[in-house]
Amino acid sequence: MGLFDKIQKKKSEEETEEVVVAAKTPEEMKREKAAKASSFVMGVEKILPAETEGEIMLLGKMDGSAVVDSKVYISNPGSDQDVKEEVTILGIQTEDGDVMATAGGSVALRIKISENRDNRIGDVLYTEDVALESKVHSYVKALTNAYVAEKGLSLSREEVEKLSTTDVEEIWRYYAWFIREIETDDSEEKKQEQATKISLIGNTLCKKIMEADYIYCVFSALTGEPYMFSRTVRNDDGSFMCTAPNVRIFTEAYKERMQEIFKDEKYVIQKIDNGEKKLGIYNFFGTVFYLNGAAGVEIISEDTSVTAGSLVKAPDYSNVPKNSIPVTNPNLVRWMLLMGQLSDEDMNKEDGRIIYTLYFNFLSVEAVKAKFLVPVHSNKELPGPNEEGRVTVAAGTTVALPVVEGKNGRKAIRLFTDWRHLYSEFGEKSGAAVETIDSLISTFDCAINLGQFPRAGRYITLSTYNDMEDVAQKMEAKREKISEEQ
Repeated sequence: MGLFDKIQKKKSEEETEEVVVAAKTPEEMKREKAAKASSFVMGVEKILPAETEGEIMLLGKMDGSAVVDSKVYISNPGSDQDVKEEVTILGIQTEDGDVMATAGGSVALRIKISENRDNRIGDVLYTEDVALESKVHSYVKALTNAYVAEKGLSLSREEVEKLSTTDVEEIWRYYAWFIREIETDDSEEKKQEQATKISLIGNTLCKKIMEADYIYCVFSALTGEPYMFSRTVRNDDGSFMCTAPNVRIFTEAYKERMQEIFKDEKYVIQKIDNGEKKLGIYNFFGTVFYLNGAAGVEIISEDTSVTAGSLVKAPDYSNVPKNSIPVTNPNLVRWMLLMGQLSDEDMNKEDGRIIYTLYFNFLSVEAVKAKFLVPVHSNKELPGPNEEGRVTVAAGTTVALPVVEGKNGRKAIRLFTDWRHLYSEFGEKSGAAVETIDSLISTFDCAINLGQFPRAGRYITLSTYNDMEDVAQKMEAKREKISEEQ
């Protein structure tokens, strides 16, 4: 029978059937033994041609042990399009030369060149038993060793272009730590050199984000808007302050990791498509920054962030007539969203109540001076405003305002912070008047951005507004005092 053995399998007491099982060849047995002996992960820090055509040497620092003829996997945790591929270790080199097995350390592994992948720094070779976090750790270590520790971030244009968005973020994050903890030269020349390198890597990251086919963003399940990440700290005098809020984005490559980090039900992950014209991400950020009030973007982690203006420039209304400038309130919406994100569980904790009060104080300062859009429905077409922003209504014209049942038997009028929020409720053909809370609150409560996600808006009663005015006056007095002392 050659390489096949026959075994008998009993079907019943009277009948049996012949089952043919393929015996393993010596080569297969050798590879199976090698695979069992191998258990490792290694990030690729350098790629060199091998002596044999069609093969390459992958150099890196191995954690674990490997044996020649092992079948292992190669992938790149920082690539959005990468898929894992099975490869065979054809040879191993260490400081002792060619070896059949290694217990880790600095290693060169020889494999065949694949037609399906473009091998690059940051690739990771690993056995099946290696966890995702270990692969990511090896990927980051390989990138930072190759580009920061060895090259000091002095990269060619070709090297920079080949980096993925995730590569750039990880390199930037590590380089920031490197110059803070390791490269502690405080000379002006060195600082200028470091600033130039950071500028290069920062600009590269922004460019890659804006040109991506899509990104992911962390949203709030309570507000329906991108989640605002702000940190609150206690000052030496016992008072509190908070950082300007950012939103958090990440790449396809880190989607699995981010889903685990943001698995709490208060978070929702949403995909932001860039579209054929590559304007989807631009428009998304424009809304996030200049309508919602986010100060910038955190890419993957809070350690790597860019300011709003680095991605999308602020609108320039310097040459636009005053009455034609669209109504926006980013500095107000910012605090509304931060307050809306706080869950009932947060509010049951002392820290949550302290943070809420802090946000309310900042909200009050903005709310008492803000101008809002009030949807207007008329039986006749209303003329546009004059140079002073006033509208003259013809005789016989009726105007309906969006008044709803409010709290405690009082009517409430619906107000909107910007046209985006108004259009989402009343459509793009709706007209609007511009009003302040102060001009309406004596007659109506004010329901700001009332819509599908009530937590994204605010309901203001007369009592609440009086509290806001009091808070705003106190904060303004405090600001003036600090300014005088300086």
